[in-house]
Amino acid sequence: TVFPAVVRIDVAQEVYSDGKRNIQRGIGSGVIIDADGHIMTNYHVAGRAVELLITLYSKERIPAKLVGDDHWTDIAIVQLDMNIVRQRHIHFAYAPLGDSSTLRVGQSVAAIGTPFGLERTMTLGIVSNNERTFYPEKQTIDEFETGEFSNWIQMDTPIAPGNSGGPLVDMYGKIVGINTLGILGEGLNFAIPIDTAKEVARKILATARPGHLGHVDRSDLGLDFQPMQDVETSFDTDIDKGVLISNVERNSPAEKAGVRTQDILLAINGAPINVRFPEEIAPAYKHVADLPIGSDVHLTIKRDNQILHMNARTEKLQGAVGEEREFKAWGLSVREVTRAYANANLLDDVHGVVVTTLSRDDAAAEAQVQSGDIIHAVNTHTINDLADFAKVYDESTAKHDKKVFFQMQRGRGIVSALLKIASNPKP
Repeated sequence: TVFPAVVRIDVAQEVYSDGKRNIQRGIGSGVIIDADGHIMTNYHVAGRAVELLITLYSKERIPAKLVGDDHWTDIAIVQLDMNIVRQRHIHFAYAPLGDSSTLRVGQSVAAIGTPFGLERTMTLGIVSNNERTFYPEKQTIDEFETGEFSNWIQMDTPIAPGNSGGPLVDMYGKIVGINTLGILGEGLNFAIPIDTAKEVARKILATARPGHLGHVDRSDLGLDFQPMQDVETSFDTDIDKGVLISNVERNSPAEKAGVRTQDILLAINGAPINVRFPEEIAPAYKHVADLPIGSDVHLTIKRDNQILHMNARTEKLQGAVGEEREFKAWGLSVREVTRAYANANLLDDVHGVVVTTLSRDDAAAEAQVQSGDIIHAVNTHTINDLADFAKVYDESTAKHDKKVFFQMQRGRGIVSALLKIASNPKP
């Protein structure tokens, strides 16, 4: 049922190094999920893809395009070039998506994929844990946060490089997960529950349109949670009520509302938030993420012996890694500064862009610009975000400016740099 729907994915992704946009090639797996040729796979397999080539069960190779992606759940949706499918009269199979909520520990499952680029391979194992949480560590793959809004499936089914993105299947031929991560030699392997993947896929397909990738928007209050287990007596509260707030991000909606670390969040908009065990952390984060962006929410807080009521306005969730672009004429690449990045690097605010990589012997490197510098102004123009920087860059290169002046933050100090631009720069 499932084997003929599994595909090999050859991918070229954007990466930035030496101040330039470069192409990195890799191999992964995926599974066709409908008659329109949509393929479900991992974000770390196909996210940021600029070129995709799919090998079908029939061994036909067909170009594909990225429809949308979501690094928070490590899911991406790819679509076969259906014009070529029709022109060449190619037939393909697609597989039914199952229900991961029914999985039980000890249940037999099979992982299907193309490990190390080999032809389709099936490996058998059992479910080791059906609600694995990585709390208190936050999981990242290729520096992008992932797995925060759902628990994972852990199994002893081997997941080797190249297996990522392939389906985890039960013995009824239903897909119950998307294989994501394996620790070779340790017997620790993980898959994204298909219930999570289905929800993400629906949102990606609903928001995708020509020229714009599908995506999943989520809300954020700027809160980190800790289970109440073992701390209830310290806070004189019911063991099954509330969640301990372990961190309030600076400049976040929660901080602006007056929430403090060590407060206990009892309810959001009157809906109880109860987290006693680590496995209940992900559903609590998802509850916040599913709130409408920009909406006013009512927080019920316990602080010492007081019950407090606060109002906060949600903001769009951003990760620590912002959008990155290359600016060839100046010999550097930069990223937008997100709130998470600003807090992690002790920045006062999210204004400016952060230098990520530099091209050797080019203008920025010659001017002693360094990775990690925050550019706040270019010539006389204030830089608030990546759009401001791109606009100034375009105007400067159009005028063939020979000199460009940066004002930057480096650590806690302010530094400047004068870039001498080569003749006939390439914009």
